[in-house]
Amino acid sequence: MPVDEFLNETERMLKTADARGVAIKVCGSVGIFLAVRSDPIASNLYAWRSDATSPRVSFKDLDLAAREKDASAVYRLFVKDLGFREDRETNALFGAFRNIYYHPRFQVDVFYDTLRFNHEIPIRDRLLPGLTLPLEDLFLGKVQIHAPPDKDLIDLASFVAAVPLGKLDRAYLARFYGNDWGLWYDSETNLSAVGMALDKRPAIAPDVRDLVQGRIVEFQRFLRDCPKTRRWEKRRARGTKELWYEPVDEVR
Repeated sequence: MPVDEFLNETERMLKTADARGVAIKVCGSVGIFLAVRSDPIASNLYAWRSDATSPRVSFKDLDLAAREKDASAVYRLFVKDLGFREDRETNALFGAFRNIYYHPRFQVDVFYDTLRFNHEIPIRDRLLPGLTLPLEDLFLGKVQIHAPPDKDLIDLASFVAAVPLGKLDRAYLARFYGNDWGLWYDSETNLSAVGMALDKRPAIAPDVRDLVQGRIVEFQRFLRDCPKTRRWEKRRARGTKELWYEPVDEVR
């Protein structure tokens, strides 16, 4: 689906939701693109997520965040108002925290109250004005993924290229990182892996690599220095001998 058409459809969904009084925000990879698209370096970098040899921006699905108390209204919006098909099995089994709907040309995932992948990021009170979740939640939603594929690492690269740490609410981030060693560990690991994903794309300019690497170091320094709770310290002592993330099977 052409990018402009996909984004127009996304905005149509959100405008219809807003007219119905339903708070829905874009998250995931599309959310990151919307957040960085005005930055030429970051938006060009984002185009490398799909292919290591021929960059282009493309979308296959759409992740949205909403409140679980609005689930019935979300159903009416997508099925009754917009004419989408629902994934009845998934919605029956996991409807308290995730719904899937099918636009004629792509899949729509709606996450309720929490971005629940390998760690949990509460977002019920984070549906603020704008198309997307706040920058902090876009970052946490992406960096929390355990053993991410290269496309997610390129998302992180494009995010940090456009958003230095100073643009984020560091106190908000520190509340997660200072209390949850598992999230901290996966985030540190993923930030370290961004450079390897860039190395697989040798056509990316050296100055762009240097920019991203400098920002990565900045984020890693923040992870290292943010105050840690006793709970964090106790969990660090056990390390990877115990599972530190929630395994998630892909729901399709």
